Amino acid sequence: MRLITHLTLLLASTAMLHACGNSDGPSPAAPTTPPVTGVPDSNPLAPRSRYSLNNQCFVLFSNAASGYVTAAGDGYEATAASVADAEPFFLKPTALGNYLLYNSNRQLLTAGSPASNSALDAASDAAVFVVTGVGDDTNYPAMPAFDVEPTPQLVADYRGFTDPNVQTVFFNLAAADTGNILATDENSALITRAASGTPAEQFRFEAVTGCEDFPEASDNTVGETFAGTTDDGRVLGMADAHVHISATTFLGKTQWGSPFHKFGVTHALDDCVEYHGEQGEQDTVGALFSNDMDGHDVTGWPTFPEWPGRDMLTHEAIYWKWLERSWKAGLRVVVNDLVDNETLCELQRNVRSDPTLDCDPMNNAGNQAGSMYAMQDYIDAQYGGRGEGWFQIVHDAAEARSVVETGKMAVILGIEISNLLNCQLNYNPLRQQEPFEETGTGANENSYTCTMAEDGSENSILFQLERLWGLGVRQIISIHEFDNAFGGNGIFDGTVLNLGNRENSGGIPSGTLDNPFGGSAETPTGEFWTTYTCPEEGGMGTDGEPFSGYLWGDSGGAVMTNVGPPPPACQFLGQGGRPGGSTACYPEQPQCNARWMTPIGEYFYEKIMEMGFIFDFDHMEMEMKTQALEMAEAQTIPYPFVSTHGTFGGTSNDQAMRTLRNGGALYPSLGNGPDHIRLMDETLGIYNMAMADVPEEQRPLFGFGFGTDTNGLSAQSPARNADEIAEAGPIVYPYTLFEGAVFDELDDFDNISGVTFNQPATQDPDGNGRTWHLDMDGSAHHGMLSGMVQEMRLHGDAEHMRHLFNAAEAYLQTWERTENSAAEIQANGFIQPAESPLRAAPTP
Repeated sequence: MRLITHLTLLLASTAMLHACGNSDGPSPAAPTTPPVTGVPDSNPLAPRSRYSLNNQCFVLFSNAASGYVTAAGDGYEATAASVADAEPFFLKPTALGNYLLYNSNRQLLTAGSPASNSALDAASDAAVFVVTGVGDDTNYPAMPAFDVEPTPQLVADYRGFTDPNVQTVFFNLAAADTGNILATDENSALITRAASGTPAEQFRFEAVTGCEDFPEASDNTVGETFAGTTDDGRVLGMADAHVHISATTFLGKTQWGSPFHKFGVTHALDDCVEYHGEQGEQDTVGALFSNDMDGHDVTGWPTFPEWPGRDMLTHEAIYWKWLERSWKAGLRVVVNDLVDNETLCELQRNVRSDPTLDCDPMNNAGNQAGSMYAMQDYIDAQYGGRGEGWFQIVHDAAEARSVVETGKMAVILGIEISNLLNCQLNYNPLRQQEPFEETGTGANENSYTCTMAEDGSENSILFQLERLWGLGVRQIISIHEFDNAFGGNGIFDGTVLNLGNRENSGGIPSGTLDNPFGGSAETPTGEFWTTYTCPEEGGMGTDGEPFSGYLWGDSGGAVMTNVGPPPPACQFLGQGGRPGGSTACYPEQPQCNARWMTPIGEYFYEKIMEMGFIFDFDHMEMEMKTQALEMAEAQTIPYPFVSTHGTFGGTSNDQAMRTLRNGGALYPSLGNGPDHIRLMDETLGIYNMAMADVPEEQRPLFGFGFGTDTNGLSAQSPARNADEIAEAGPIVYPYTLFEGAVFDELDDFDNISGVTFNQPATQDPDGNGRTWHLDMDGSAHHGMLSGMVQEMRLHGDAEHMRHLFNAAEAYLQTWERTENSAAEIQANGFIQPAESPLRAAPTP
């Protein structure tokens, strides 16, 4: 998650017409676009599975009444003698085997006695029917639920279940809210009642045409995406290694919208008035991060006057159909970081005056994991069966490779929260211990809300790591935006987050500063960041050696905001006479965080390497990255690190070379196409320096992914500026990827068919909607990622495209090295560096 202020957009004047289409034929292995209409059954008595009703048009035939279901007033009866007289229903999956039945009046068949109709915008579980074949006695596992943390056993049972895909002619339909069964009574009227196992509860589905279209977004593509491997066994694909699909409920109902909803797009992307108020005036966090205090248009689907937008930070931007478009553009590896921030959640809780909101970040991360498994289930249902969808959560590198080889998207769960494992830091102004000496025991020293004790207690680091592992979390960002027990945050914002750090680390004394976070329950001992002056280009590093410079031209740290007059009028009151601490008094040079790795942090980093988590060092204070590298490089197989969305607090060129040499990956925050090419070229140069003495056959593959950070309070890619558009040309819709210019120069794409991308658009069944254009709107939602690929084709060359589509393979190879290093540690123990990595930050 990153903070980016408003950028000025230079708008292109090109106006494009919206065009959309359905998919053509399938590639040999990739999932094909699910059907959206029915075709008449040539053999209505042929058995089918409970999943094969997905997004198709059917009539119902009653076994007991020997008639087709037709409308009768506000209810239904099974009295029609022919298909032509029957009521057609569009079956929209809500989960695997669960359906809405959408009739010709755009209403939902709803359980009751008699059965009736309900409006889609008032849908409830009484309109959801669990469809099971007559005689099917399979013990189906419990399905993960949206915003509910699953148990490790539920995750294991769900993932380990082998579905028999029972084929039957007749089916039972049970109401999801009560479990009562749809049936016909003695007058052939539809009712719901307790199950009795009689033919009155048995219905046959016959495919027809003529259904009303169920409202749904479009991916606006034509063609099927690629699958398989290259001649040398590599997988092809982009990697978005840092995104927040599951952020729907984080920050105490700050984020509006959902990547999917069991009742469809009209619920997932409805007007945001419930969370943000009639004029958007209650969107406090969005206003704080965007510096826009006058509210916003709350209207959502289908016209979206203002959101999603590249800088509308608290609105859904990864609806599943938009992500589907990115998958079709070649996105094959995605890391979804479970995300929350306790301090910002408390801010929103106070604004909403809702004390019931749970701001425990680990609980919210667990709930988000449940949402991710539920999303996989939902997309599988749209595609017609368990494992049939393109969105597949994976738990190890081999599983990920297998998923990508079949043309699907491998989704890895990561985590990015400020008080990871609930390891919050509380400062004590009387402390004598420097961070590298901390015991966290309290009294006159700093205290933590977690422990190194391996006794099974819930506040132990090991207990919480095992909790994450059981949820399927495999990538970890250890520090995020605020200091915690493990060490210091890499500073990249000198104002808002510094205030948040003081609140998060013990509270802000009331009356001393305008405090939007409300009264602190804790003793108000929180502190601003204690800092030192960051190394400068051409100067000396913290180790006394010439500083190697910063990756991607970023500086370390940030220029801080003083509360009150600058020095020398204010005094440095931070620990050891450093700037910061109880007073926001800082020099004018960029400041880095003086809170380096702590002993409990050293223990934690050893544990995540032993367990085999992918180690993402983003947001760690810059020198902490060196300390962690020292630990990783002491292992028999160096433990690789990844950086998935930029440097955040600074990454030195030396750290970058060591990371690449160890087989890690460096992926920046995603800008537009020209930006990504520039960063790719710089990183390739660093890679070549790092590999100068490494035999070519031993060099890790260079692939260049990115982190979009979508839904992470992070502004998305801007439109190219007018000069860039004039130089390379505008984005012209439609365009076709995987064939034509640039792609034809790459052998990897020789046998891959093109996919055509029409202008991103949305439209309801009545024709209301809107379009987006990359040259005018920038990346308004995740589905516009395909446009970045087109920008790279316009501005770059075949080698740039090769590196972009090697990113998935490069990430998987890094994950494989991670597993190999962890296996060695598990077998032979963790090797301590020759010298302890713990040390103090510079003092003035």
